[in-house]
Amino acid sequence: MIRVFTIEDHPIIITGLRSIFRPVRDGIEIIGSASNVDEAITAADPSLFDIFLLDLWIPGSHPLQNMKKIKEHFPGKPIVIFTSEDSTLWQRKMFEAGAIAYLLKSSERNEIRQTLEKVFQGMTVFTGMIEPEREQAFRAGFADPRFILTPNQKEYVIFLANGLAQQEIAEKKNLSLSTVEKTIKIIREKCSARNNTELVKILFERGII
Repeated sequence: MIRVFTIEDHPIIITGLRSIFRPVRDGIEIIGSASNVDEAITAADPSLFDIFLLDLWIPGSHPLQNMKKIKEHFPGKPIVIFTSEDSTLWQRKMFEAGAIAYLLKSSERNEIRQTLEKVFQGMTVFTGMIEPEREQAFRAGFADPRFILTPNQKEYVIFLANGLAQQEIAEKKNLSLSTVEKTIKIIREKCSARNNTELVKILFERGII
């Protein structure tokens, strides 16, 4: 039996999940729920459930902060994002933050069930929102330490991706041109890129930016 604890501020969504999953038939039970993460920290007993099903957008909180709180209070508990947000950017952000799967609320019952089953088995699940030709590179981007950038390094690369020259980046960050050039060189070497254009291409294909 897969026991799920939902964090969702819309009661109708929780009611819908309880109605479509029957423990005997599906092997899935909605064991508890909370309207926000703080409530879940108080109400959820980690010995009684296996998976968190977390809404991405909960009023009064930020998705990344919610992920941080859950991981701090429930280390090792897998988190599945359940949302109407179909942005690849947010899918990537949630995987970077430690989510194991990302499901759209428009998903059919079988897709939700199969995803929960895979997560229960310890798998990371991509739901088809990433183009097939990018999925393998996207997975590799998480696994390969070469492509793990600091927030500062990622900001430099995003500037490059938006067409800014190194001098323009220096002006935006109020730094010397030599400092910017040195930082970007370090990122290129880290990612084995021959030039800035190739650097942006590599990181885009791997889903890093």
